[in-house]
Amino acid sequence: MSMICCGTKDSRVPFYRLNHTPPWLLSLFFAIQHLLVQASLLCTCHSLLLQSRPLAPQDPNRLLASSLFACGIATLLQTCLGTRLPLVQAPTFELLIPALVLSRRPDGNEASRNVTQDSLFCRGNSCEELQSVIQPVMEVSGALVVSGGLQVLFGVTGACGWILQRCGPMVLAPTISIIGLSSYKPVALYCSSNWIISLLLVLLSAFLSQTLRSWYLPTCTWERETGIRKRFVPIFRMLSLFIPITCILIGTAVLERAPNLFPLTIRLGPNSSVPVPSGAQSSPAVFGKGITRTDQWFQFPLMGSWGWPEFSLLTLSVGIAMALTSTVCSMGCYVLCARILHCPAVPYHASNRGICMEGVGNILSGILGTVCGAGSSIPNTGMAALTQVGSRHSAQFSALLFLVFGCSPKLCQFLTMIPFSVHGGIFCLTFSVAVGAGVSFFQYVDVDSGRNVFIVGVTMFMALLVPRKMDEVPGQIDTGWDSFDLFLLSVLTVPTFLGGIFSFILENTVSGTLQERGLHSGISLWIPPPGEDTPKAHQEDLAKYYGLPPGIIRLLPLVYPFTQLIPPAPANTREHAAGEGDNLLTGPAGKDVERG
Repeated sequence: MSMICCGTKDSRVPFYRLNHTPPWLLSLFFAIQHLLVQASLLCTCHSLLLQSRPLAPQDPNRLLASSLFACGIATLLQTCLGTRLPLVQAPTFELLIPALVLSRRPDGNEASRNVTQDSLFCRGNSCEELQSVIQPVMEVSGALVVSGGLQVLFGVTGACGWILQRCGPMVLAPTISIIGLSSYKPVALYCSSNWIISLLLVLLSAFLSQTLRSWYLPTCTWERETGIRKRFVPIFRMLSLFIPITCILIGTAVLERAPNLFPLTIRLGPNSSVPVPSGAQSSPAVFGKGITRTDQWFQFPLMGSWGWPEFSLLTLSVGIAMALTSTVCSMGCYVLCARILHCPAVPYHASNRGICMEGVGNILSGILGTVCGAGSSIPNTGMAALTQVGSRHSAQFSALLFLVFGCSPKLCQFLTMIPFSVHGGIFCLTFSVAVGAGVSFFQYVDVDSGRNVFIVGVTMFMALLVPRKMDEVPGQIDTGWDSFDLFLLSVLTVPTFLGGIFSFILENTVSGTLQERGLHSGISLWIPPPGEDTPKAHQEDLAKYYGLPPGIIRLLPLVYPFTQLIPPAPANTREHAAGEGDNLLTGPAGKDVERG
């Protein structure tokens, strides 16, 4: 396949790494590709949350716009001030599950909450009835604000960096694998709406990203130094999700609108055979058909437009559960993103900043009245692995596109027209990357060790078993305290959280050699904590990928807790006389070697 490549070796651009800046036209296509994956997460989370309490036909578009706007701001904060990895912020299943537990809890006012399907805005004397409809939105918003505040606390105290430094391969491998494996239920739910479309999307994307990955097509780029320059880029691989999704949407639209011309009719609307979770009521007005034409082209999301967040012991307990589950998933996403982009391991200060910025994003999401929150998106990270496009510039460009769509409920209406089967196909491709990346960490450990076999088996089995049991019989936890019951049910229903806790406890309690645990010399998964000597070359790499702009560092005082958010001063830096030791270079083993 490499013989089909075009152009010279110097003119080819095989990939775009973290600090690369693609041409603006390519960046636009990359941003649209991120938007399509983002739409899958948003529509999935909103449809599951609103199945039992549907809104008026025009309200889901406005709610989707508010969520997309909050995700755009959170993505800018993460890529500019957080980890600075190209991590798109989106709703996650780790935030969705506690929200579902809160919104579907048994309540004596259930009958009064479903007496109206009117809009969320009061008209006449219907304010009391409408208050019962927006109550779940306000409660979930309050839980998101609590979760965001706790995540900021986790970051500024340095707790996230301390935990991540003590997570070796035996913790990362099962945890990251479970992130992908635990999503099989919602993925199968949406693929079942039309397996033909889902499998077709998977096959086309796999063909473009794997078989045609070496096809380089000519493009013209403009550079300040050389002007217009002809470059060759692997378009099929870099747009391996955008091209299949676009072709499927166009093809199914033609088949739906011209059924007499084709023997096979594939319905495009997302309400064709929409699967409904057990125990939930069908809500055909949530997405797709039935949407009225009252949506506006421009409507800026306002704070409190859906009602201000409501705080209680129940929202406090669920907010704590959200903070714990989302933090564990986000730290796994940091490691996953750094690995697939071939970046150095995430240092403690970058992980602390990342969790802080996610907390700020969740607080903003709660104030704007969204019901999904924002965390580091595993599907968008998996898409970067498939397309080999990990540019920070593209992620920031996509965040601006989120803000544009977030200010237009009319544009968000087009996102709700994507079939659920397409969402299922996207999840099949992107979550599978997390499973493969997690398994790849086993190469650093002794896979024949009985200790490691026990840890991996117990961790993955229990992390998938306990949530299934909790999901089947949610009322089996009854301690007499409703808030504590909700907290336990929320954390015990999230496989990622259980997998991270089980693996971390077993790894640090069951004795084993460094060779068994994958912490022997030559493994660069562990970053020395502040104060320890770090090779100068490694410090430069960390500053290149994770460093803050100098102007931001000058604004932060060098006192606790700000020291947990900025890179430490090199401990092995000394002033020496001019010319003294200039012919020496620090080797990888800490020894001085002569400069060749």
